[in-house]
Amino acid sequence: MDPSTLGYISYRWHRISNPFSMEQLERTLAYTDLAAGDRAADLGCGNAIVSVWMAERFGLHLSAVERFAPVAEVARETAAKPRSQGVVEIVEGAAQDYLAAAGQHRLVSMIGAIDVLPGVRRPVDVMLALIPSIAPGGWLLWGDPFWRRPPSAKLATVFSEERFDTLAGWVAAGEAAGLVPHHVAVSPDAEWEEFVWRMNASLEAWAEEHTPSADADAIRLRASMLRTLYLEEGRESMGFAFYLFRRPIA
Repeated sequence: MDPSTLGYISYRWHRISNPFSMEQLERTLAYTDLAAGDRAADLGCGNAIVSVWMAERFGLHLSAVERFAPVAEVARETAAKPRSQGVVEIVEGAAQDYLAAAGQHRLVSMIGAIDVLPGVRRPVDVMLALIPSIAPGGWLLWGDPFWRRPPSAKLATVFSEERFDTLAGWVAAGEAAGLVPHHVAVSPDAEWEEFVWRMNASLEAWAEEHTPSADADAIRLRASMLRTLYLEEGRESMGFAFYLFRRPIA
C-alpha cells in the first residue's frame, strides 16, 4: 500500500494529525511577534487545518506545502473555506523544492514532519537545512514526539530512534543549529490517548469495510501492532511537544 493511502486511512478521522490542541498551539505562538502580512510556510501541512488557523489567527501570507497529491487536494478544500484574514496558498510538491525558490519567511513550521527533507534525518541537520529559509529575527515552530525514556529495540526500530530525541535533546538540537529556544509546550497525556485510539478506530473500521482483502488483513495487522506497542511501552516512553525557536537577528 502506498504511503499516501496508508496516511489517509490512519488520519482520516483526525482533525489534527498530531497529538496537540489548538489552544496549545496558540499559547506557543503567543510568544512570537508575528504580524499581519508576514510570510510563513507550513511544511508537511497535511489537511491544512493548522495552516489555515495560523494564517487567520495572525493574518499571515502562508504557503502550505504537501507532497502527497490526495492530501494536497484535501488541503485545497480546507484553504478554500472563508476566513476573516490571512492568505493560504497550497503548494503541492517536495518541501526542498519549495524552499529552494521561496526565499525567507518570518515563520517556518514543521509539525510531525521531520522526514519531509529526503536524506536529512537528524534533528540538528534538519534545523540547519531550514535556517536559510527563516528571516533573521524569524521563528521556527517545531512539533514532534520526544523520548521520555530510552526506547526498547522494538520501539526504536518502528519509530527510528535517531528520528526523535529527548525533550532536552530537541532543545539542544536547535541551539546546536544556531537557534535560540523561546518556549516549549508539552501535550497532556489525554491528547496522546485520543490521537492513538482515534487512529486505531479508523484503521479497524477501514479493515472491516474492505474485508475480505489482502489490504484489509495488512491494515488490521498494522492496527494490532500499533496498539501493542503503545500499550506495552509507547504511552510511557513517548511524549509530544512544540518547540519554538528564533533565528538571531545578527
